[in-house]
Amino acid sequence: MQHEIKKFEEVTNLVDALHIKDIKNPEHQSYIFKTQTYELLIVRFVELDDDGLKGVSTPYLITKDGIFRYNRALDNFSKLKNHLELLNSITKHLQHCEWLVKKYIEETDTLEDGLYTRKIPSIFLDVWFDLKKDLTRVDRIFERVEEVLIDYNDIYRQNTNFPHDDFSNIIEHIRRYQKLANLNAAKLDTLYSYYNSLKNDKINNNIYILTVLSGIFLPLNLVVGFFGMNTENLFFAGDQNGTLNVVSILIGMFITLLVLFPIAKFIERALLQKVLGRFSLYNKLVKNIKKNNKFW
Repeated sequence: MQHEIKKFEEVTNLVDALHIKDIKNPEHQSYIFKTQTYELLIVRFVELDDDGLKGVSTPYLITKDGIFRYNRALDNFSKLKNHLELLNSITKHLQHCEWLVKKYIEETDTLEDGLYTRKIPSIFLDVWFDLKKDLTRVDRIFERVEEVLIDYNDIYRQNTNFPHDDFSNIIEHIRRYQKLANLNAAKLDTLYSYYNSLKNDKINNNIYILTVLSGIFLPLNLVVGFFGMNTENLFFAGDQNGTLNVVSILIGMFITLLVLFPIAKFIERALLQKVLGRFSLYNKLVKNIKKNNKFW
């Protein structure tokens, strides 16, 4: 639909200089200004470009001559017929934001699946931070838009031509996607905690391996140090097979210690699983389902 185009100066000739500055500001937060001669409604949603997520505001000027939407690219105003057209214009911006939120949710789900299947990207923290930052920002922007639109509704709700149903739909959509953004931001906190747990487990496993190696080689070093002492009457000192005996002792100890640690770990695991009652989550679930479902 073609709208009547008005020059910037023609519409803003009675507008306060500070409000003109607000209209020109592309990232002005959502706000509504009410004066005796006009109302300035600014709604701020989000857009995505190569530099990331950014807030973009759309000003609406409501005067006795009509309702005007500011066209930032052309630096002019389009005259709207009524409040329904204003809300339809806001709905278009909201639909784009909803699409963006869905894409961020998909990226969060992909990150979650990779984490739970141990296919963790090397840039996990970078991706996590960008998702967390942007979803938190979307939540904050939606919250502010909702507050401003409620104030806008309070001003014009006595107007018999005001489209209350369309306004309610907009508020419902804002709340729904604000909740989704908030829930996925909370999910990212859970993923971060789980990621740290995996990193800590890996560090603990590395420490365990170092401990095992130390437990194996320290006794061997002790034996080598003992037979390396420059003292009289040392074992095998006069034996022509002394070196072979010492090497045999070292190999025997090495094999014993190498086998001993896995056996001890196996016994510990079996003890924890059977004696202390640790068992598979899936086995427990299947048993409960079979017990409570006669059709199983």
